[in-house]
Amino acid sequence: MRSVKQLDEEEAAFLARPHKYQYLQDDARKIWAEAQKASGANREDRWAQLAQQTVLKPDPNPKGETRPIGAEIIAALRRHLANLQGTRCCYCRRWLQNIAHARPVEHILSRDDYPQFSLHYRNLALACRDCNQQKTNKNWTTLDKTAAAYPLPAEAGDYFHPRLPVFDGHIRYVRVETNDAAIAIYQGLTAQGRQLCRDHLKKISQVDALFKNNRQLSGAIERLQAAGDNPEEAEMVKLNEFVGALHEAIYRIAGG
Repeated sequence: MRSVKQLDEEEAAFLARPHKYQYLQDDARKIWAEAQKASGANREDRWAQLAQQTVLKPDPNPKGETRPIGAEIIAALRRHLANLQGTRCCYCRRWLQNIAHARPVEHILSRDDYPQFSLHYRNLALACRDCNQQKTNKNWTTLDKTAAAYPLPAEAGDYFHPRLPVFDGHIRYVRVETNDAAIAIYQGLTAQGRQLCRDHLKKISQVDALFKNNRQLSGAIERLQAAGDNPEEAEMVKLNEFVGALHEAIYRIAGG
């Protein structure tokens, strides 16, 4: 189990560099802190609003042009979390691709049920697209939805929380992959680990096998996911919609 001190140190490391450019780091810290405070105080999901936050480009700027600092803060968070997680998914431990839409930021306590934690540092992790789409907004915990304080590591005992415990202490897994086949087996070692296997990893293992054991399908998916990384463009939006629909079809085939 990670200590509160360790979690605080990890958050401090992110806040030390919340933007890739030095001259924007103070602005980024201020914007993050204000959005985080408003989210907790008003019990309001501020994630999408943060993503749309902009600032004026530095002078000379006669046209009043802006830059998407909110999206850049989230990009910095994604890089920070990827490094923290060893570039592996917080749930299934598969390698994460180095493109944003293939490694979405996962809200462990969902934004629907716990909007007050939409920007809480400990509530954020990186998942692969499969795990993020399979988990969606499922609520695995009995935590009061009006809770003002985020649960401490010792208080998250009824579900697996990828940021609080050490993964290897709760789950053992074996993954075997060849040129044209893959199989993954997960075993829960604790009550939290068994919950994750039962409610999530069992299906992910089935989905993984369906993808990887069909060479044509898995190859097509990999090419689509590597096609680009600009969700602002209409073509990328359509591509993501197609990939999402294909994933949903695979889940149905897997029995979900």
